[in-house]
Amino acid sequence: MKKAFTLIELLVVIAIIAILAAILFPVFAQAKTAAKKTSALSNQTQISLGVILYTADYDDVYPRNDECILNSALNPALKTPALNASAGQGCTPDGSTQFYNRMNHFSWQKWVFPYIKNTDMFFHPVKGRVSFGTFGCPGNPWDSCGQIFGSFALNTAITGALNTYDESVGASSSRIFRNSWTGGTQTALASPSETAILGEAMNPTTSIWPQGIRNAEWSNRVTTVYPGVVRETLINDVYDGNVSGQVGGTLVQSRLNAGGITVGFADGSAKWLNINNVIGKTPTIDEYAPGTTIGTSVPGSTSRIGDTLNLNIDYPFWGLSR
Repeated sequence: MKKAFTLIELLVVIAIIAILAAILFPVFAQAKTAAKKTSALSNQTQISLGVILYTADYDDVYPRNDECILNSALNPALKTPALNASAGQGCTPDGSTQFYNRMNHFSWQKWVFPYIKNTDMFFHPVKGRVSFGTFGCPGNPWDSCGQIFGSFALNTAITGALNTYDESVGASSSRIFRNSWTGGTQTALASPSETAILGEAMNPTTSIWPQGIRNAEWSNRVTTVYPGVVRETLINDVYDGNVSGQVGGTLVQSRLNAGGITVGFADGSAKWLNINNVIGKTPTIDEYAPGTTIGTSVPGSTSRIGDTLNLNIDYPFWGLSR
């Protein structure tokens, strides 16, 4: 007589499989997230070291140049003869054409690419590629401009930034020279091992951390840029508009990597930090910039700060050290 499963036995087996799946699937998901976090940390380390190699070749000065270079697009698809036929192509500053040949702080990856030699390294393994258009980059910014937004961001308050190409072609714009308050050199930093030069972008439409400009200099051709983030603004951005504190706020995971960010420091090291750790390393408005208005959205490339700044506070994460 042949022996077979009864219906009850079959249901018991199915139930056991379902229970095991419920236990193991979250573990697999956590393992996948951990692997991507490790990959992001590796990428951030390589990029940070690339910045150091750049400064070694340029007399300790951080990159901040602004140029138009044919065939400089990070996306190989934008290096065709038709898209690189004449000088200035792919660099028009008025937003009517694509910026695939522009080399400035929005495409800072071009500054360190010779030391990295791997474009994929600039893409965050968790966040992937931004799929919506931004100023001057219709559609997908990678496809139209070869620009990498929403992955890793450069702290331009430490490096400074230029907007000199616009002026060279007769365009009118303010803040042509944005000089870092630290002097824009690595040795000027009091604590390179604690100062963030790079970090994950919390704004999907840019590739830099916001630089702060005093109200009095906002429209000047030559400005000094300072750290553009205060604790209240940072809390506002990552806790769904809850400016007063984390209690009652919803953590916006789409802007974070498992509740934190990977940070590249000025000495070439990199760490993953819980977002509350980063918030604690950020000065409050009253400490740093009394009179600064708290933003209600994710900060962009530039943040307006008050005219009275206290630089004699100990927040080395942002380069602020006594």
